[in-house]
Amino acid sequence: MADLELTLDAREAHGKANKRLRRGGLVPGVVYGKGHESTPVQVEAKVFDTLYRAAGRTSVIKFHLPGERGSTSGLIKSIQRHPLSGNALHVDFYLVDLLQEMELDVPLVFVGESRAVVEEGGTLLQQLSQLHVKALPNDIPHEIEVNISTLTSFDLAIHVRDLNLNRDLVHVLTDGDALVATVAPPRQEEEPETVAAVEGEEGAEGEEGAEGEPGAEGETRAEGDARDDGPRGDSESPEGS
Repeated sequence: MADLELTLDAREAHGKANKRLRRGGLVPGVVYGKGHESTPVQVEAKVFDTLYRAAGRTSVIKFHLPGERGSTSGLIKSIQRHPLSGNALHVDFYLVDLLQEMELDVPLVFVGESRAVVEEGGTLLQQLSQLHVKALPNDIPHEIEVNISTLTSFDLAIHVRDLNLNRDLVHVLTDGDALVATVAPPRQEEEPETVAAVEGEEGAEGEEGAEGEPGAEGETRAEGDARDDGPRGDSESPEGS
């Protein structure tokens, strides 16, 4: 990836005055970290949006700070966005020491196709969207790919320990046994129960003389036996089954 650079200008507007900045196509922000005091800054919205698509919150950026020569390395720490438009309202820029490890959340990107989904009609279940890692700023991956083509059947799964990244440089702090993705089988629709046999029995009871037949009395006693057996069967705890 080519070096990412961003020029930050000094900001004098504060509070409600920041609305005028936004209407003028600027985004207010603040830069801090690595021995620097918190400094209000501003940046062109279009320039920031273009940079953020390339850098995200994991790639190191060379910041050109107001009143300073050269550049200082840092990251986009956080962004406040408008709930409807999604436009950036405020940005925190964090300056880093390239020789000191730091902890960061790296997003997971799911790629490929699962045969269990495409051919078997299963549903892909994504259990994690990011990994918590520790590394030097320049060694932190921009994103981590999860290849779901390995999920060829419903009994397979991808765990954190299965992900491909340079573990000599990047220490994964998320539990290695944590589930990343699996495929759930399609739900089986239950067939409606038939009531034809029950209706036939009701018709038999309506036949003339059925109550006086010995067989009918025997059936009545059998129903009573079933009721006697009922409490003994019900005495078993459902938890023990």
